[in-house]
Amino acid sequence: MIATKKIAIFGGSFDPIHNGHLYLITSILDSKIFERLIVIPAGDPWQKEMHASKLDRLAMTRMALKGKRVDVDDCEVSRTGPSYAIDTAKHLIENEPEAQYTWIIGSDALQNIASWHRFEELTKIVDFLVIIRPGHAIETANVHAEVKWSSMEIKALDISATAVRHLLAEGRDVSHFIPQEVHRYIIEKRLYGAA
Repeated sequence: MIATKKIAIFGGSFDPIHNGHLYLITSILDSKIFERLIVIPAGDPWQKEMHASKLDRLAMTRMALKGKRVDVDDCEVSRTGPSYAIDTAKHLIENEPEAQYTWIIGSDALQNIASWHRFEELTKIVDFLVIIRPGHAIETANVHAEVKWSSMEIKALDISATAVRHLLAEGRDVSHFIPQEVHRYIIEKRLYGAA
């Protein structure tokens, strides 16, 4: 079967989703490489500790992306047990088997991809698009030979979810870092120590 549709997958903890994520999403949409972009908040990532519940992170992601040309898929949030990329990829392929899927990752994830659960199986069913900052080279020496990947330079915004959480806990202004409606939600729910 020949793949007729190019679909990008952008997964993340989105703990919380911030303007750096939105800038990346907009840049990918503007590239017009893909016909669809699916954003997937992680359910229970097995390699990372979460600070907000999966339902809160899903709600914030949906708020931040409302009106944008993306699909927010809750497959990982609805699934029980640890969230694995291979399970998510298989779920998407079951729904649209004719599509060609590309998983969007950072250059740090490319280095560690061999640690992903059943990564060899994953590399057979998806390609990878590695997002790099201008002037930053990708260290390819440790990248597994089975991984099919390409790269795209994006002038990423210097924002991290960790920094946003720290600012919120300190009661400092985060209005330049996260969408207004996400900020309101965080305050209402008292997430990340915000008051």
